Amino acid sequence: MAGSVGGPLRAIVFMIVSVVAGGSVLVVLFQLFGNYQERIAEAQKPEDTVMVIVSTRDLHQGVAIREEDIMMVEIPPRFLGEGTFLSPEFVVGRIPRERILANEFIRGERLSDPEQGVGLNAIIPRGMRAISMSISGPAAVGGFLNPGNYVDILLTSGDRTITKMQAMFVLAVNSRMRGESSDEATRKRGKQSGNVIFLVTAKQAEEITDWSRSGSLSFALRSDLDVKPIVTSGADMDALLGIIKKKSVPRRVVQPQPTPDHTSTVRFIMGQDVQDRALIRGRDDDEEEEEE
Repeated sequence: MAGSVGGPLRAIVFMIVSVVAGGSVLVVLFQLFGNYQERIAEAQKPEDTVMVIVSTRDLHQGVAIREEDIMMVEIPPRFLGEGTFLSPEFVVGRIPRERILANEFIRGERLSDPEQGVGLNAIIPRGMRAISMSISGPAAVGGFLNPGNYVDILLTSGDRTITKMQAMFVLAVNSRMRGESSDEATRKRGKQSGNVIFLVTAKQAEEITDWSRSGSLSFALRSDLDVKPIVTSGADMDALLGIIKKKSVPRRVVQPQPTPDHTSTVRFIMGQDVQDRALIRGRDDDEEEEEE
């Protein structure tokens, strides 16, 4: 009797345990499926974006930015750089301090201070100066000198030429700044010719002004990618012709030797009279030879 009752009871217990285990598995699977769906929904959800200002073309130094030079694009906030402008009203009319490439973010550090105004003074960094120098003949580098180039400044004084400054940045040539054509510069500032404007320190401005009074200055155009200074010793006519200057040899001063004394003294005694007389040997020898 007990055996017959125990069989159905074990079956019932087994079924209950199986149902509970199956339910637990279903609950776990449902939770996993729910989390998976949440992740899919999160991935499909559009990412938050912000509107930023980028350039539509290359913007050149010293040329005011116009509305057609910029556009607004959406980017994720994680790509937003420090100082990037979010509204065009803060960009239009500003002056680039340096060249800005097309599709590049417009950042405040790339633009001149609004208080500096418009023109050449707007692109001069704080603590720097702009100095104008007249150019003609060889100094003009054959007319190929343009704003944004780098040049060396050479001083010729007398028969000697030496490089005084290297990799000097050209701000403007005549009245033309970087990114402007000659016609645009003429319309804005009138026709000017024969001068170049460099970006220098206050000390360099003093030195260039002094050199222009002591000799003639000329420029040597160099690559924009080659701005490393090198050591030069200058050149003069003797060096160009291969003339080697002889070093002066100091003369040795020979002191005159003292003349040997050829005289001797002879004492004559005659009674109480004693006399000393000088006897010159050379003369006595000559006299003796004459007597012979």
